[in-house]
Amino acid sequence: MNETDLLALANQFLLDKALIVVVALLVIGVFLKKTPWIPDWSIPWILTGGGIGMAWGVLGAISVQATIQGILAAGIATLGHQLWKQTFEKREGDQ
Repeated sequence: MNETDLLALANQFLLDKALIVVVALLVIGVFLKKTPWIPDWSIPWILTGGGIGMAWGVLGAISVQATIQGILAAGIATLGHQLWKQTFEKREGDQ
């Protein structure tokens, strides 16, 4: 999966209003990653909760659709970060 596939996925399932939530979650995720007292395993959970809350605000309603949009936004933000990390950052054992 590359950046174009990720954008196609976002356009297919995510409402246009909720795209800003993805960007905000990416930024928040960067800050959470650099915070030493927050364990890495909790970051996706924090982003999911934040995504749901932000989607409720952006879409103007606490509804099932807004909740799903928040979960999708968190998933796309996390997937986007992992795609970037796995593609461009060197790891031990990589050739």
